[in-house]
Amino acid sequence: MFSLGEKMEFLIGNPFSTPVGQRIERATNGSLQSEDWGLNMEICDIINETDEGPRDAVKAIKKRIVGNKNFREIMFALTVLETCVKNCGHRFHVLVASQEFVEGVLVRSILPKNNPPTILHDRVLSLIQVCT
Repeated sequence: MFSLGEKMEFLIGNPFSTPVGQRIERATNGSLQSEDWGLNMEICDIINETDEGPRDAVKAIKKRIVGNKNFREIMFALTVLETCVKNCGHRFHVLVASQEFVEGVLVRSILPKNNPPTILHDRVLSLIQVCT
């Protein structure tokens, strides 16, 4: 039997299977000692240079943040997001400024039930200001 999440992943595809998704998965790996800025910039290049890049990147970032209990991975994902907001074009900005992304991903990650550390809470709030 497959879990509901596995069934949904099969139906919508694994966001980490795309070229940009694979890099986001590596750039947000909780075992990293620190941010991989070269990889983060490579992610921005793919977003800017491909038709599917912005959408695929947003899906992968969302997958890394929503429902994740590893706050280190979430912080790396927020760094990737911030790097992309600062270095990517309009097509990416439209997606991350949407109410669906801001409320469904960013706000949701800092709900009290998730018991986020203060540093994560503050980082998300500052990113919401940058994204919108």
